[in-house]
Amino acid sequence: MSVMTEEREALKSAVADYLDSTFPIDKVHRIANGKESVPADEWTKVAAGLGLAGLVIPEEFGGQGASLGELGAVLQEFGRTMAPLPMLSSAALGTVPFLVSTDAAAKKPFLEALAAGTATAALALSEGPNQWPSVAQGTKATKTGDSWTVSGKKTFVLDNGGATYYVVTASTPEGVGIFVVNANDVTREALNTLDLTREQGSITMNNAPATALAVNAAAQVKQIEDLAATLIASEQIGGADAILKMMVDYAKIRAQFGRIIGSFQAIKHMCANTLVDVEQARGAAEDAADKAAEGEDLTLAASLAKVACSQAFNDATLTNIRVHGGIGYTWEHPAHLYFRRARSSAALFGTPEQHREAILVGLGY
Repeated sequence: MSVMTEEREALKSAVADYLDSTFPIDKVHRIANGKESVPADEWTKVAAGLGLAGLVIPEEFGGQGASLGELGAVLQEFGRTMAPLPMLSSAALGTVPFLVSTDAAAKKPFLEALAAGTATAALALSEGPNQWPSVAQGTKATKTGDSWTVSGKKTFVLDNGGATYYVVTASTPEGVGIFVVNANDVTREALNTLDLTREQGSITMNNAPATALAVNAAAQVKQIEDLAATLIASEQIGGADAILKMMVDYAKIRAQFGRIIGSFQAIKHMCANTLVDVEQARGAAEDAADKAAEGEDLTLAASLAKVACSQAFNDATLTNIRVHGGIGYTWEHPAHLYFRRARSSAALFGTPEQHREAILVGLGY
């Protein structure tokens, strides 16, 4: 069971204060609608002020050296606010492959740039829809002398509109490998996705120069996939938290038939059931994050967290719209932004159905 330490609580509170003041939901709504944009230097300022860009990067590479448990706590706050910064895409998913790599010389320059906030990285595993576990059959890496090149296409890449580096998997004669390619050496195509608050893209590589982080790396790829599911789950539970508060607050002030709707038994049940679902999912998310921090096997914990948090977030967003009634269906209300985020996140790094199957396989069925 996760324990919220004093240090972790202080970090979570500091991040919450920053996000609430810098990215209130009405501003996120305007950004999603294209009426406002994020300042170009915002991520660099966050890296310098709060150290979030290099939160889990070891101190020897310029990072904060925090654990994946702390990262999970921070991702909850980003999920709660849906702040359009590359916290999940770069500081979490984009950083994980470097953490699992044992090649210190290869990863050093990338980690230093990521920690400083002067560069971002994006994890590119998928080559098609609903592809989990990932395969790298269509992406090939070729070695000439001491140099590598990569050719192929990756899609559904969370890159916040474009990363500096893309971490890709590719097949080699020795097995699957993990490589880093520069954004200048790929062709990026923006995807029109359900989630309006988070940009995704496809990248095409044609003999793109690459740095190898690991070759014959099937075990590392599996570790990256489990960590990705764990980190997504942490963000999902933050979104579910925001939705629970939104529906309860509305039920306390909305009057109908001469009464506050929160006094109706049906509305009480909706809110109470959502609370139970969210708290159960929180336990799964924080347990997986803490197991990741301790270096324990995540095979079952990651899948359980992804299933529980996807379900809780999905159900909460739908219940929230029902509690709000007509206003909840409108474009002007932020309910649909969370609804879109919930369904998009559920499909990333394994659907709940795929993770349920993985749990059964892990249990020997």
